[in-house]
Amino acid sequence: MNLQAIVLFATTLIAILNPISSSVLFASMAAKFSVDIQRRMANQSAFAVLVILMVCAWAGRFMLQILGISVPMLQAAGGLILLRYGVDMVTVHDTKLTAAEQESAEEVSEEHWKALAVVPIAIPGTVGAGTITTVVIQATTYRSPGDLAIITAICAVTALLMWIAFRSSGPIARRLGPIGMNIVTRVMGILVTATAFGLLGRGIAGLLPGLAK
Repeated sequence: MNLQAIVLFATTLIAILNPISSSVLFASMAAKFSVDIQRRMANQSAFAVLVILMVCAWAGRFMLQILGISVPMLQAAGGLILLRYGVDMVTVHDTKLTAAEQESAEEVSEEHWKALAVVPIAIPGTVGAGTITTVVIQATTYRSPGDLAIITAICAVTALLMWIAFRSSGPIARRLGPIGMNIVTRVMGILVTATAFGLLGRGIAGLLPGLAK
């Protein structure tokens, strides 16, 4: 991986996860618990994010081989997924959870806070289809031990950022407010959409090399 690929991957991953938006989501889900429980939930959620990213980075390629999916196929599909996700962020996408998921989360009692920290906060609230696709594509495209080490390091740093965001969820939500949240989400959406077009183009070029000439 060259420096440009590293920066692009890190930027895209952070943009999709959107620590600011995820911190507000965490605050809304964990607000009913005590401060001590909220801190433990932040640890649990960040650890779950780390595990999911690591599994995608190290096992995603083997799953593709078993299913017979090529890199261009995944790039094209991933580009479409990211494009839809980015457009939602730029336009009307205000939350990562459906109404049914929000209602389900609100009904969970305090004794189940560990499960709540993983589902729906960690997945699909924080790590969704776009994140999984991005990590799997990167790990499939760059397969050398050195590249996988870089991908692992970026995933670990990203999980650390999510932990900081979860632990700081209260102040962040209060300071930004609804208008600030909308601005951050839409800027992140523009970055994700731009990345999606590049990914989709590379996928189509791999599937239909005649078009790339």
